[in-house]
Amino acid sequence: MSLLKELRPEIAAKIEADREQFPNLHKGVIKDIEDASFVTDIPLGTAHRLIEYANAAGFKFTSSAFLLKVYEIFGR
Repeated sequence: MSLLKELRPEIAAKIEADREQFPNLHKGVIKDIEDASFVTDIPLGTAHRLIEYANAAGFKFTSSAFLLKVYEIFGR
């Protein structure tokens, strides 16, 4: 089961916006999310990148803990 469909839409939009300018980055992030069954399956670098996308989208995290931020990105 892929986590891609659980990704918050505003964050998915930011990832999609990078598709043309950074195609390899886009492909890698999407592949990592598609391959993950659980949030903890996402590689650390991709998780960090997702947090950066969330910040760029203006997402307000309820926690300052890294792992909890990643969970929030997927609505958990």
